[in-house]
Amino acid sequence: MKRQLFRLNIFFFLMIGLWACKQEDPLIRNSKNNVADFYATLDGMGRNRLFSSTISNDTIYLNINYYYPEDSDNEVSLSKILLRASVPSDSKISPSLDGFWDLTQPRQLTVTSGTGEVNKYVVVAKKEGNTTVTNAVLTFEDGTGTQQNVQAIINGGKINFSVVPGTVVNNATITYTINRHSTGSISNGGGVDLTTPKPFIVSSAGNAKRSYTLQMVEAKRLPKGIREGSARVMFAKRMKADLGIDADNMTGGMAVTDKYIVLNTRGQNSVYLDAMTGQKLGAVDLGAIKGNLKNFYSTSDDAGNIFVCNLVPNDGNTFTVWKMSSITATPQPYIQWNSGAIPLGRKLSVIGNVNTNAIITVPLNANASSGFARWKVVNGVLSSTAPEIVNIAGYSWSNNNADVIHTSPTSVTSDYFAIGYSNNKLVKVSGATNSIVSSLDALGSNFIANAVDYIEFNNSRYVAYNHVNTFTWGAADQVFLIDTDGGFSGDPSLSSGATPGLIWAAPKGEYGANGAQGPVNANGTGDVIMRLSDNGYYLYMYFMFTNGYVVGVQFDCVDL
Repeated sequence: MKRQLFRLNIFFFLMIGLWACKQEDPLIRNSKNNVADFYATLDGMGRNRLFSSTISNDTIYLNINYYYPEDSDNEVSLSKILLRASVPSDSKISPSLDGFWDLTQPRQLTVTSGTGEVNKYVVVAKKEGNTTVTNAVLTFEDGTGTQQNVQAIINGGKINFSVVPGTVVNNATITYTINRHSTGSISNGGGVDLTTPKPFIVSSAGNAKRSYTLQMVEAKRLPKGIREGSARVMFAKRMKADLGIDADNMTGGMAVTDKYIVLNTRGQNSVYLDAMTGQKLGAVDLGAIKGNLKNFYSTSDDAGNIFVCNLVPNDGNTFTVWKMSSITATPQPYIQWNSGAIPLGRKLSVIGNVNTNAIITVPLNANASSGFARWKVVNGVLSSTAPEIVNIAGYSWSNNNADVIHTSPTSVTSDYFAIGYSNNKLVKVSGATNSIVSSLDALGSNFIANAVDYIEFNNSRYVAYNHVNTFTWGAADQVFLIDTDGGFSGDPSLSSGATPGLIWAAPKGEYGANGAQGPVNANGTGDVIMRLSDNGYYLYMYFMFTNGYVVGVQFDCVDL
Protein backbone atom coordinates (compact mmCIF):
# COMPACT_ATOMS: atom_id res chain seq x y z
CA MET A 1 0.00 0.00 0.00
CA LYS A 2 2.84 2.39 0.89
CA ARG A 3 4.54 1.67 -2.44
CA GLN A 4 1.35 2.51 -4.33
CA LEU A 5 1.01 5.79 -2.42
CA PHE A 6 4.66 6.59 -3.19
CA ARG A 7 4.05 6.05 -6.91
CA LEU A 8 0.93 8.24 -6.86
CA ASN A 9 2.85 11.05 -5.16
CA ILE A 10 5.62 10.87 -7.78
CA PHE A 11 2.98 11.04 -10.58
CA PHE A 12 1.24 13.98 -8.89
CA PHE A 13 4.46 16.04 -8.51
CA LEU A 14 5.52 15.25 -12.09
CA MET A 15 2.19 16.62 -13.37
CA ILE A 16 2.60 19.78 -11.27
CA GLY A 17 6.07 20.24 -12.71
CA LEU A 18 4.86 19.80 -16.27
CA TRP A 19 2.00 22.25 -15.71
CA ALA A 20 4.36 24.80 -14.14
CA CYS A 21 6.71 24.60 -17.11
CA LYS A 22 3.97 25.24 -19.67
CA GLN A 23 4.53 28.60 -21.40
CA GLU A 24 1.85 31.16 -22.18
CA ASP A 25 0.79 31.67 -25.79
CA PRO A 26 2.96 34.37 -27.35
CA LEU A 27 1.29 37.76 -27.98
CA ILE A 28 1.13 38.40 -31.71
CA ARG A 29 1.92 42.05 -32.40
CA ASN A 30 0.28 44.02 -35.18
CA SER A 31 2.57 45.54 -37.78
CA LYS A 32 -0.02 48.02 -39.01
CA ASN A 33 0.59 51.68 -38.23
CA ASN A 34 -1.82 53.62 -40.40
CA VAL A 35 -4.36 56.28 -39.38
CA ALA A 36 -7.80 55.05 -40.44
CA ASP A 37 -9.80 58.05 -39.26
CA PHE A 38 -8.90 61.52 -38.01
CA TYR A 39 -11.02 64.45 -36.89
CA ALA A 40 -10.98 67.44 -34.58
CA THR A 41 -13.23 68.94 -31.94
CA LEU A 42 -13.21 71.79 -29.45
CA ASP A 43 -13.06 72.15 -25.70
CA GLY A 44 -16.36 71.17 -24.07
CA MET A 45 -17.66 69.31 -27.15
CA GLY A 46 -16.66 65.82 -26.00
CA ARG A 47 -16.06 63.47 -28.90
CA ASN A 48 -18.34 65.35 -31.29
CA ARG A 49 -16.94 65.22 -34.82
CA LEU A 50 -16.85 68.95 -35.56
CA PHE A 51 -14.12 69.08 -38.20
CA SER A 52 -13.32 66.32 -40.67
CA SER A 53 -10.04 65.54 -42.41
CA THR A 54 -8.60 64.35 -45.69
CA ILE A 55 -5.63 61.99 -45.54
CA SER A 56 -3.29 62.14 -48.53
CA ASN A 57 -0.19 59.92 -48.34
CA ASP A 58 1.67 61.20 -45.26
CA THR A 59 -0.31 64.43 -44.81
CA ILE A 60 -3.51 64.87 -42.79
CA TYR A 61 -5.43 67.96 -43.86
CA LEU A 62 -7.88 69.13 -41.17
CA ASN A 63 -10.79 71.19 -42.45
CA ILE A 64 -11.39 73.70 -39.64
CA ASN A 65 -14.32 76.10 -39.88
CA TYR A 66 -13.20 79.70 -39.45
CA TYR A 67 -16.13 80.23 -37.06
CA TYR A 68 -17.97 77.75 -34.88
CA PRO A 69 -20.92 77.59 -34.99
CA GLU A 70 -20.57 78.67 -38.61
CA ASP A 71 -23.19 81.43 -38.33
CA SER A 72 -21.68 82.86 -35.15
CA ASP A 73 -18.87 85.37 -34.62
CA ASN A 74 -16.88 82.85 -32.57
CA GLU A 75 -13.58 82.52 -34.40
CA VAL A 76 -11.93 79.13 -33.89
CA SER A 77 -8.48 79.30 -32.29
CA LEU A 78 -6.02 76.95 -33.96
CA SER A 79 -3.95 76.99 -30.79
CA LYS A 80 -6.56 74.97 -28.84
CA ILE A 81 -7.66 72.05 -31.01
CA LEU A 82 -8.56 68.60 -29.68
CA LEU A 83 -7.71 65.73 -32.02
CA ARG A 84 -9.19 62.25 -32.29
CA ALA A 85 -7.81 59.34 -34.33
CA SER A 86 -8.48 55.67 -35.10
CA VAL A 87 -5.36 53.50 -35.26
CA PRO A 88 -4.66 49.74 -34.86
CA SER A 89 -5.30 48.46 -31.34
CA ASP A 90 -1.69 47.95 -30.17
CA SER A 91 -0.14 50.94 -31.92
CA LYS A 92 0.88 54.16 -30.20
CA ILE A 93 0.51 57.82 -31.22
CA SER A 94 2.98 60.50 -30.31
CA PRO A 95 2.71 63.23 -29.29
CA SER A 96 -0.33 62.24 -27.21
CA LEU A 97 -3.79 63.35 -28.32
CA ASP A 98 -4.96 63.77 -24.72
CA GLY A 99 -4.43 67.53 -24.57
CA PHE A 100 -4.79 70.58 -26.81
CA TRP A 101 -2.78 70.83 -30.01
CA ASP A 102 -1.47 74.08 -31.43
CA LEU A 103 -2.05 73.84 -35.17
CA THR A 104 -1.05 77.37 -36.12
CA GLN A 105 1.85 75.60 -37.86
CA PRO A 106 2.03 72.08 -39.37
CA ARG A 107 2.77 69.45 -36.71
CA GLN A 108 4.32 66.02 -36.97
CA LEU A 109 2.43 62.97 -35.69
CA THR A 110 3.98 59.52 -35.37
CA VAL A 111 2.20 56.17 -35.27
CA THR A 112 4.30 53.26 -34.03
CA SER A 113 2.97 49.74 -34.61
CA GLY A 114 3.06 46.95 -32.07
CA THR A 115 6.08 45.51 -33.86
CA GLY A 116 7.94 48.82 -33.82
CA GLU A 117 7.43 50.09 -37.38
CA VAL A 118 7.11 53.89 -37.51
CA ASN A 119 4.79 55.89 -39.75
CA LYS A 120 5.15 59.67 -39.72
CA TYR A 121 2.39 62.10 -40.70
CA VAL A 122 2.20 65.87 -40.96
CA VAL A 123 -1.02 67.45 -39.61
CA VAL A 124 -2.01 70.60 -41.49
CA ALA A 125 -5.00 72.72 -40.41
CA LYS A 126 -6.91 74.55 -43.14
CA LYS A 127 -8.98 77.23 -41.39
CA GLU A 128 -11.48 78.59 -43.86
CA GLY A 129 -14.94 80.10 -43.94
CA ASN A 130 -17.98 78.38 -45.40
CA THR A 131 -18.30 78.90 -49.18
CA THR A 132 -21.32 76.66 -49.72
CA VAL A 133 -24.35 77.96 -51.63
CA THR A 134 -27.29 76.35 -49.84
CA ASN A 135 -30.06 77.87 -51.92
CA ALA A 136 -30.53 80.11 -54.96
CA VAL A 137 -33.61 81.51 -56.71
CA LEU A 138 -33.88 83.06 -60.17
CA THR A 139 -36.67 85.64 -60.35
CA PHE A 140 -37.88 86.97 -63.72
CA GLU A 141 -40.91 88.21 -65.67
CA ASP A 142 -42.35 85.86 -68.26
CA GLY A 143 -43.95 86.84 -71.58
CA THR A 144 -47.14 87.98 -69.85
CA GLY A 145 -45.28 90.15 -67.35
CA THR A 146 -46.00 87.70 -64.54
CA GLN A 147 -43.23 87.24 -62.00
CA GLN A 148 -41.79 83.73 -61.87
CA ASN A 149 -39.45 82.18 -59.31
CA VAL A 150 -37.25 79.22 -60.17
CA GLN A 151 -35.35 77.48 -57.42
CA ALA A 152 -31.90 76.16 -58.23
CA ILE A 153 -30.75 72.57 -58.38
CA ILE A 154 -27.28 72.73 -56.85
CA ASN A 155 -25.16 69.82 -58.02
CA GLY A 156 -21.53 70.24 -56.97
CA GLY A 157 -20.23 73.38 -58.70
CA LYS A 158 -23.28 73.68 -60.97
CA ILE A 159 -26.15 75.96 -59.95
CA ASN A 160 -28.83 75.00 -62.43
CA PHE A 161 -32.16 76.77 -62.92
CA SER A 162 -34.60 74.45 -64.67
CA VAL A 163 -36.84 76.44 -66.99
CA VAL A 164 -39.63 75.06 -69.16
CA PRO A 165 -38.69 75.29 -72.87
CA GLY A 166 -40.07 78.38 -74.61
CA THR A 167 -40.30 80.45 -71.43
CA VAL A 168 -39.58 84.15 -71.88
CA VAL A 169 -37.10 85.38 -69.26
CA ASN A 170 -37.06 89.16 -68.71
CA ASN A 171 -35.45 91.30 -66.00
CA ALA A 172 -33.86 88.34 -64.26
CA THR A 173 -32.38 88.70 -60.79
CA ILE A 174 -30.73 86.18 -58.51
CA THR A 175 -31.02 85.75 -54.77
CA TYR A 176 -28.97 83.17 -52.91
CA THR A 177 -28.22 81.88 -49.44
CA ILE A 178 -24.62 81.66 -48.23
CA ASN A 179 -22.91 81.93 -44.87
CA ARG A 180 -23.25 85.35 -43.23
CA HIS A 181 -19.47 85.82 -43.28
CA SER A 182 -19.26 85.11 -47.04
CA THR A 183 -19.80 87.23 -50.14
CA GLY A 184 -20.80 86.41 -53.69
CA SER A 185 -19.29 87.84 -56.87
CA ILE A 186 -22.81 88.88 -57.97
CA SER A 187 -24.72 91.04 -55.53
CA ASN A 188 -27.56 89.28 -53.75
CA GLY A 189 -30.74 90.34 -55.53
CA GLY A 190 -28.75 91.75 -58.44
CA GLY A 191 -29.48 91.40 -62.13
CA VAL A 192 -28.10 88.48 -64.11
CA ASP A 193 -28.18 87.43 -67.76
CA LEU A 194 -28.15 83.65 -68.07
CA THR A 195 -28.58 83.38 -71.82
CA THR A 196 -25.11 81.85 -71.48
CA PRO A 197 -23.55 80.26 -68.35
CA LYS A 198 -22.03 82.72 -65.92
CA PRO A 199 -19.27 82.22 -63.33
CA PHE A 200 -20.11 82.86 -59.69
CA ILE A 201 -17.49 82.93 -56.93
CA VAL A 202 -18.14 82.77 -53.19
CA SER A 203 -15.39 84.21 -50.97
CA SER A 204 -15.10 83.80 -47.23
CA ALA A 205 -12.79 84.19 -44.26
CA GLY A 206 -9.36 82.64 -44.42
CA ASN A 207 -9.01 83.43 -48.15
CA ALA A 208 -11.50 80.69 -48.96
CA LYS A 209 -12.94 80.75 -52.48
CA ARG A 210 -15.20 78.43 -54.41
CA SER A 211 -16.22 78.75 -58.04
CA TYR A 212 -19.69 77.89 -59.30
CA THR A 213 -21.38 78.09 -62.69
CA LEU A 214 -24.84 79.68 -62.97
CA GLN A 215 -26.89 78.40 -65.88
CA MET A 216 -30.41 77.87 -67.13
CA VAL A 217 -31.19 74.32 -68.20
CA GLU A 218 -34.23 72.75 -69.76
CA ALA A 219 -36.39 71.30 -67.03
CA LYS A 220 -37.08 67.59 -67.41
CA ARG A 221 -38.63 65.32 -64.84
CA LEU A 222 -37.89 61.73 -64.18
CA PRO A 223 -40.84 59.56 -65.20
CA LYS A 224 -41.34 58.49 -61.59
CA GLY A 225 -40.15 59.24 -58.12
CA ILE A 226 -37.27 61.04 -56.44
CA ARG A 227 -33.88 61.45 -58.10
CA GLU A 228 -31.41 59.18 -56.37
CA GLY A 229 -28.92 61.18 -54.33
CA SER A 230 -30.91 64.41 -54.51
CA ALA A 231 -31.48 64.62 -50.73
CA ARG A 232 -30.03 67.85 -49.40
CA VAL A 233 -30.22 69.10 -45.82
CA MET A 234 -31.14 72.76 -46.30
CA PHE A 235 -30.75 73.67 -42.63
CA ALA A 236 -30.60 72.24 -39.12
CA LYS A 237 -31.43 74.72 -36.34
CA ARG A 238 -31.22 74.05 -32.61
CA MET A 239 -34.44 74.97 -30.83
CA LYS A 240 -32.83 76.83 -27.97
CA ALA A 241 -29.38 77.95 -29.11
CA ASP A 242 -30.35 79.02 -32.65
CA LEU A 243 -34.06 79.88 -32.42
CA GLY A 244 -34.31 81.13 -28.85
CA ILE A 245 -37.08 78.71 -27.81
CA ASP A 246 -36.30 78.49 -24.11
CA ALA A 247 -39.25 76.40 -22.86
CA ASP A 248 -37.89 72.88 -22.44
CA ASN A 249 -40.15 69.92 -23.36
CA MET A 250 -42.94 72.18 -24.66
CA THR A 251 -42.34 72.44 -28.42
CA GLY A 252 -44.33 69.86 -30.34
CA GLY A 253 -46.13 70.10 -33.64
CA MET A 254 -45.26 71.99 -36.79
CA ALA A 255 -47.15 73.50 -39.70
CA VAL A 256 -45.76 74.40 -43.12
CA THR A 257 -46.95 76.95 -45.68
CA ASP A 258 -45.41 77.86 -49.04
CA LYS A 259 -42.87 80.16 -47.34
CA TYR A 260 -42.84 79.38 -43.63
CA ILE A 261 -42.46 76.68 -41.02
CA VAL A 262 -44.51 77.31 -37.88
CA LEU A 263 -43.32 75.71 -34.63
CA ASN A 264 -45.85 75.28 -31.84
CA THR A 265 -44.67 75.74 -28.25
CA ARG A 266 -47.34 75.16 -25.60
CA GLY A 267 -48.30 78.30 -23.73
CA GLN A 268 -46.38 80.59 -26.07
CA ASN A 269 -46.95 82.28 -29.41
CA SER A 270 -45.73 80.09 -32.27
CA VAL A 271 -42.43 80.87 -33.96
CA TYR A 272 -42.23 80.98 -37.75
CA LEU A 273 -39.13 80.33 -39.82
CA ASP A 274 -38.08 80.77 -43.44
CA ALA A 275 -38.94 77.40 -45.01
CA MET A 276 -35.76 77.41 -47.13
CA THR A 277 -33.15 78.59 -44.64
CA GLY A 278 -34.63 77.93 -41.19
CA GLN A 279 -34.00 81.54 -40.19
CA LYS A 280 -36.31 82.76 -37.44
CA LEU A 281 -38.52 85.52 -38.84
CA GLY A 282 -41.03 86.26 -36.11
CA ALA A 283 -43.91 85.05 -33.96
CA VAL A 284 -47.52 84.10 -34.68
CA ASP A 285 -49.96 85.82 -32.33
CA LEU A 286 -52.26 83.09 -30.98
CA GLY A 287 -54.30 85.50 -28.88
CA ALA A 288 -56.84 83.84 -26.58
CA ILE A 289 -55.97 80.28 -27.58
CA LYS A 290 -52.47 80.55 -26.13
CA GLY A 291 -52.17 78.25 -23.13
CA ASN A 292 -50.29 75.20 -21.91
CA LEU A 293 -53.20 72.87 -22.71
CA LYS A 294 -54.85 74.96 -25.44
CA ASN A 295 -52.23 75.35 -28.16
CA PHE A 296 -51.08 71.81 -27.43
CA TYR A 297 -50.35 70.68 -30.98
CA SER A 298 -50.41 72.13 -34.50
CA THR A 299 -50.25 71.02 -38.13
CA SER A 300 -51.31 72.23 -41.57
CA ASP A 301 -53.16 71.00 -44.63
CA ASP A 302 -51.87 70.80 -48.21
CA ALA A 303 -52.90 74.43 -48.87
CA GLY A 304 -50.96 75.83 -45.91
CA ASN A 305 -53.94 76.40 -43.61
CA ILE A 306 -52.67 76.16 -40.02
CA PHE A 307 -54.52 74.16 -37.36
CA VAL A 308 -54.06 74.25 -33.58
CA CYS A 309 -55.79 71.90 -31.15
CA ASN A 310 -56.18 71.56 -27.39
CA LEU A 311 -55.70 68.50 -25.17
CA VAL A 312 -58.76 66.82 -23.69
CA PRO A 313 -59.87 66.01 -21.08
CA ASN A 314 -56.98 68.00 -19.49
CA ASP A 315 -58.47 71.19 -20.99
CA GLY A 316 -62.06 70.12 -20.43
CA ASN A 317 -64.19 67.73 -22.49
CA THR A 318 -64.59 69.94 -25.56
CA PHE A 319 -62.02 69.11 -28.21
CA THR A 320 -61.35 72.24 -30.28
CA VAL A 321 -59.42 72.68 -33.50
CA TRP A 322 -58.70 76.29 -34.49
CA LYS A 323 -57.92 77.26 -38.08
CA MET A 324 -55.65 80.04 -39.36
CA SER A 325 -55.47 80.80 -43.09
CA SER A 326 -52.05 82.47 -42.70
CA ILE A 327 -49.48 83.41 -40.06
CA THR A 328 -51.21 86.78 -39.59
CA ALA A 329 -54.78 85.46 -39.37
CA THR A 330 -56.78 85.32 -36.12
CA PRO A 331 -57.45 81.74 -34.96
CA GLN A 332 -61.05 80.71 -35.59
CA PRO A 333 -62.83 77.62 -34.16
CA TYR A 334 -63.09 74.98 -36.90
CA ILE A 335 -64.08 71.86 -34.93
CA GLN A 336 -65.73 71.86 -31.49
CA TRP A 337 -66.76 68.45 -30.20
CA ASN A 338 -67.67 67.29 -26.70
CA SER A 339 -65.66 64.09 -26.49
CA GLY A 340 -67.22 62.94 -23.22
CA ALA A 341 -63.75 62.75 -21.64
CA ILE A 342 -62.30 60.63 -24.46
CA PRO A 343 -58.60 61.61 -24.38
CA LEU A 344 -57.24 63.12 -27.61
CA GLY A 345 -55.30 66.09 -28.98
CA ARG A 346 -51.69 64.94 -28.86
CA LYS A 347 -51.58 64.51 -32.64
CA LEU A 348 -53.70 65.83 -35.53
CA SER A 349 -53.29 65.06 -39.24
CA VAL A 350 -54.91 66.50 -42.37
CA ILE A 351 -54.73 65.09 -45.88
CA GLY A 352 -55.97 67.46 -48.57
CA ASN A 353 -57.21 71.07 -48.43
CA VAL A 354 -60.07 72.02 -46.10
CA ASN A 355 -61.15 74.67 -48.59
CA THR A 356 -61.98 71.83 -51.02
CA ASN A 357 -61.74 68.21 -49.78
CA ALA A 358 -59.90 66.77 -46.81
CA ILE A 359 -59.86 64.01 -44.20
CA ILE A 360 -58.84 64.89 -40.63
CA THR A 361 -57.63 62.21 -38.22
CA VAL A 362 -56.89 62.41 -34.48
CA PRO A 363 -55.69 59.35 -32.50
CA LEU A 364 -57.42 58.48 -29.24
CA ASN A 365 -54.93 58.43 -26.38
CA ALA A 366 -56.40 55.89 -23.99
CA ASN A 367 -53.99 53.16 -22.87
CA ALA A 368 -53.85 50.21 -25.31
CA SER A 369 -56.00 52.20 -27.73
CA SER A 370 -56.46 51.27 -31.37
CA GLY A 371 -58.92 53.99 -32.27
CA PHE A 372 -58.95 57.39 -33.89
CA ALA A 373 -61.48 60.13 -34.59
CA ARG A 374 -62.11 61.01 -38.25
CA TRP A 375 -63.76 64.03 -39.85
CA LYS A 376 -64.48 64.53 -43.55
CA VAL A 377 -64.52 67.83 -45.48
CA VAL A 378 -66.43 67.86 -48.78
CA ASN A 379 -66.41 70.88 -51.11
CA GLY A 380 -65.01 73.05 -48.31
CA VAL A 381 -67.69 72.07 -45.78
CA LEU A 382 -67.08 70.01 -42.63
CA SER A 383 -69.53 67.09 -42.85
CA SER A 384 -70.13 67.00 -39.10
CA THR A 385 -68.63 68.38 -35.91
CA ALA A 386 -68.97 64.89 -34.40
CA PRO A 387 -66.37 62.50 -35.80
CA GLU A 388 -66.58 58.88 -36.80
CA ILE A 389 -64.63 56.69 -34.35
CA VAL A 390 -62.56 54.09 -36.17
CA ASN A 391 -60.74 51.10 -34.63
CA ILE A 392 -57.80 49.33 -36.26
CA ALA A 393 -57.89 45.54 -36.09
CA GLY A 394 -54.77 43.93 -34.61
CA TYR A 395 -52.91 47.12 -33.73
CA SER A 396 -52.73 49.32 -30.63
CA TRP A 397 -50.60 51.96 -28.90
CA SER A 398 -49.97 53.19 -25.38
CA ASN A 399 -48.60 56.10 -23.36
CA ASN A 400 -50.24 58.72 -25.62
CA ASN A 401 -48.00 58.01 -28.60
CA ALA A 402 -49.71 57.54 -31.96
CA ASP A 403 -50.42 59.20 -35.31
CA VAL A 404 -52.68 58.35 -38.26
CA ILE A 405 -53.01 59.82 -41.77
CA HIS A 406 -55.14 58.85 -44.78
CA THR A 407 -53.80 58.58 -48.33
CA SER A 408 -56.77 60.27 -50.03
CA PRO A 409 -58.56 63.54 -49.20
CA THR A 410 -61.86 62.31 -50.62
CA SER A 411 -62.34 58.66 -49.61
CA VAL A 412 -62.58 57.30 -46.07
CA THR A 413 -62.13 53.82 -47.55
CA SER A 414 -58.68 54.77 -48.84
CA ASP A 415 -55.69 53.15 -47.19
CA TYR A 416 -54.15 54.97 -44.25
CA PHE A 417 -50.88 54.78 -42.30
CA ALA A 418 -50.60 54.44 -38.52
CA ILE A 419 -47.69 54.45 -36.09
CA GLY A 420 -47.70 54.02 -32.32
CA TYR A 421 -45.58 53.11 -29.33
CA SER A 422 -44.60 50.55 -28.12
CA ASN A 423 -45.69 48.61 -31.18
CA ASN A 424 -43.33 50.87 -33.16
CA LYS A 425 -44.41 49.28 -36.46
CA LEU A 426 -45.42 51.56 -39.30
CA VAL A 427 -48.54 49.89 -40.70
CA LYS A 428 -50.55 50.41 -43.86
CA VAL A 429 -54.22 49.81 -43.11
CA SER A 430 -57.13 49.18 -45.47
CA GLY A 431 -59.71 51.93 -45.09
CA ALA A 432 -62.38 49.51 -46.27
CA THR A 433 -61.75 46.83 -43.61
CA ASN A 434 -59.53 48.66 -41.05
CA SER A 435 -57.21 45.65 -41.16
CA ILE A 436 -53.44 45.81 -41.65
CA VAL A 437 -52.38 45.36 -45.28
CA SER A 438 -48.62 45.50 -44.76
CA SER A 439 -46.08 46.78 -42.26
CA LEU A 440 -42.45 47.57 -41.65
CA ASP A 441 -40.56 45.75 -38.91
CA ALA A 442 -40.79 47.18 -35.41
CA LEU A 443 -38.24 49.83 -34.49
CA GLY A 444 -36.36 49.41 -31.19
CA SER A 445 -38.84 49.53 -28.29
CA ASN A 446 -36.49 51.51 -26.03
CA PHE A 447 -37.49 54.52 -28.10
CA ILE A 448 -40.77 56.03 -29.32
CA ALA A 449 -42.36 56.22 -32.78
CA ASN A 450 -45.24 58.71 -32.76
CA ALA A 451 -45.43 60.87 -35.92
CA VAL A 452 -46.25 60.04 -39.54
CA ASP A 453 -46.98 61.98 -42.74
CA TYR A 454 -47.92 60.98 -46.30
CA ILE A 455 -47.52 62.70 -49.67
CA GLU A 456 -47.65 61.95 -53.40
CA PHE A 457 -44.82 63.26 -55.55
CA ASN A 458 -43.95 62.69 -59.21
CA ASN A 459 -46.18 59.63 -59.65
CA SER A 460 -44.95 58.00 -56.45
CA ARG A 461 -46.27 57.69 -52.91
CA TYR A 462 -44.15 58.48 -49.87
CA VAL A 463 -44.55 58.10 -46.12
CA ALA A 464 -42.30 59.55 -43.41
CA TYR A 465 -42.18 58.69 -39.72
CA ASN A 466 -39.99 59.20 -36.66
CA HIS A 467 -38.19 57.40 -33.81
CA VAL A 468 -37.60 59.48 -30.67
CA ASN A 469 -35.04 59.06 -27.89
CA THR A 470 -36.16 60.01 -24.37
CA PHE A 471 -32.88 59.09 -22.68
CA THR A 472 -29.33 60.41 -22.44
CA TRP A 473 -28.06 57.04 -23.68
CA GLY A 474 -28.72 55.11 -26.87
CA ALA A 475 -29.16 56.31 -30.43
CA ALA A 476 -32.46 57.05 -32.16
CA ASP A 477 -33.88 60.49 -33.05
CA GLN A 478 -34.30 59.48 -36.65
CA VAL A 479 -36.81 60.24 -39.40
CA PHE A 480 -37.29 57.87 -42.33
CA LEU A 481 -38.65 58.64 -45.81
CA ILE A 482 -40.08 55.53 -47.46
CA ASP A 483 -41.19 54.97 -51.06
CA THR A 484 -44.27 52.84 -50.44
CA ASP A 485 -44.05 51.42 -53.97
CA GLY A 486 -40.36 50.55 -53.61
CA GLY A 487 -40.69 47.77 -51.05
CA PHE A 488 -42.62 48.09 -47.78
CA SER A 489 -40.71 45.78 -45.47
CA GLY A 490 -37.77 45.62 -43.06
CA ASP A 491 -36.37 47.90 -40.37
CA PRO A 492 -35.10 51.20 -41.86
CA SER A 493 -33.00 51.96 -38.76
CA LEU A 494 -30.67 49.09 -39.71
CA SER A 495 -28.41 48.90 -42.77
CA SER A 496 -29.47 50.79 -45.89
CA GLY A 497 -30.57 47.57 -47.63
CA ALA A 498 -32.86 46.43 -44.80
CA THR A 499 -35.84 48.36 -46.20
CA PRO A 500 -35.94 48.35 -50.02
CA GLY A 501 -38.14 51.44 -50.18
CA LEU A 502 -35.95 53.59 -47.89
CA ILE A 503 -35.12 56.89 -49.61
CA TRP A 504 -33.45 58.74 -46.74
CA ALA A 505 -32.82 58.38 -43.01
CA ALA A 506 -31.57 60.98 -40.58
CA PRO A 507 -28.24 60.00 -38.98
CA LYS A 508 -28.84 58.31 -35.63
CA GLY A 509 -28.77 60.74 -32.74
CA GLU A 510 -27.56 63.75 -34.71
CA TYR A 511 -30.68 65.93 -34.59
CA GLY A 512 -32.22 64.96 -31.25
CA ALA A 513 -31.91 66.55 -27.82
CA ASN A 514 -28.61 64.78 -27.17
CA GLY A 515 -27.21 65.91 -30.52
CA ALA A 516 -28.11 69.51 -29.68
CA GLN A 517 -26.68 69.11 -26.16
CA GLY A 518 -30.06 70.04 -24.77
CA PRO A 519 -32.00 68.58 -21.85
CA VAL A 520 -33.42 65.12 -22.35
CA ASN A 521 -36.63 64.99 -24.41
CA ALA A 522 -38.70 63.98 -21.39
CA ASN A 523 -42.06 63.90 -23.22
CA GLY A 524 -40.70 61.93 -26.18
CA THR A 525 -42.18 64.39 -28.65
CA GLY A 526 -41.30 65.17 -32.24
CA ASP A 527 -42.95 65.71 -35.59
CA VAL A 528 -42.55 65.33 -39.36
CA ILE A 529 -44.40 67.08 -42.19
CA MET A 530 -43.96 67.29 -45.97
CA ARG A 531 -44.96 69.64 -48.78
CA LEU A 532 -44.42 70.07 -52.52
CA SER A 533 -42.99 73.06 -54.37
CA ASP A 534 -45.41 75.00 -56.55
CA ASN A 535 -43.68 73.81 -59.74
CA GLY A 536 -43.80 70.16 -58.66
CA TYR A 537 -40.06 69.58 -58.99
CA TYR A 538 -39.27 69.50 -55.26
CA LEU A 539 -40.39 67.60 -52.22
CA TYR A 540 -39.59 69.18 -48.84
CA MET A 541 -39.53 67.18 -45.62
CA TYR A 542 -39.36 69.02 -42.31
CA PHE A 543 -38.92 67.37 -38.93
CA MET A 544 -38.17 68.32 -35.34
CA PHE A 545 -37.26 66.70 -32.04
CA THR A 546 -38.23 68.52 -28.85
CA ASN A 547 -35.18 70.12 -27.16
CA GLY A 548 -33.21 69.22 -30.29
CA TYR A 549 -33.22 70.46 -33.87
CA VAL A 550 -35.69 71.48 -36.54
CA VAL A 551 -34.43 70.26 -39.92
CA GLY A 552 -35.39 70.86 -43.55
CA VAL A 553 -34.48 68.35 -46.28
CA GLN A 554 -35.04 68.87 -50.02
CA PHE A 555 -35.55 66.16 -52.65
CA ASP A 556 -36.12 66.61 -56.39
CA CYS A 557 -37.26 64.68 -59.46
CA VAL A 558 -35.13 66.46 -62.06
CA ASP A 559 -33.61 64.27 -64.74
CA LEU A 560 -30.07 65.57 -64.89
